[in-house]
Amino acid sequence: MKALQANSTLFFLTIDAYKNNQYNYAAILDVSETEMTQCLIVDQNRNVILDTIPSMISNSCSGQWDKQSHTPVWMADIGGGKDGVNYFHYLASEQLKQLNKRDVSEIQQIVGSIDCQLSTYRKQDAAELNDSAFFLYQLGYYDASLRLLNHVIKLDPNRTVAYLNRADAYLALKNIGQARKNYMIYADQMKKLGLSNKVPLRIKNIYDLLASAEI
Repeated sequence: MKALQANSTLFFLTIDAYKNNQYNYAAILDVSETEMTQCLIVDQNRNVILDTIPSMISNSCSGQWDKQSHTPVWMADIGGGKDGVNYFHYLASEQLKQLNKRDVSEIQQIVGSIDCQLSTYRKQDAAELNDSAFFLYQLGYYDASLRLLNHVIKLDPNRTVAYLNRADAYLALKNIGQARKNYMIYADQMKKLGLSNKVPLRIKNIYDLLASAEI
């Protein structure tokens, strides 16, 4: 365990970490002089606290990271480990993937959380943000999806798939001009990559329809 900060009132210990080339998450125990000890789930790359978990056991976060998972998943012990384990995904895209359109409050909460943290995302987070935008699109949250995609492209203008996703979002919002423009950018970037044969046929068909609609 690593002491992060200590004085007469503050004391933080890293209880468990999940770290690879892409992610750096930690479960940090806050044993400050307060009534309740709590555990902080922190994305250390972005310096963001994602969650606060009450700790019922001294010097423990009542769980651990799933080291076998390819994304950060916290395994929380239920009843001190006697009643099983709950799994908590800490990537917004993984959370959204598990929801459907009926889960309105959960979706809105995730969107609000992403919006609050948007300025902390970096270029290496563009793929995760793009995936979140894609699932929001599938859930019918076109404005939120578009907002995230605009930020993805700001972070990484060469992320080709983001232009395709942004075109789909604009089309859903009936912005034909911007949809056509982004389908064109997507197709042009795929051509530069030598991947024109990988462009879905639906894109050519949609582009032709949009072109005729603007005449």
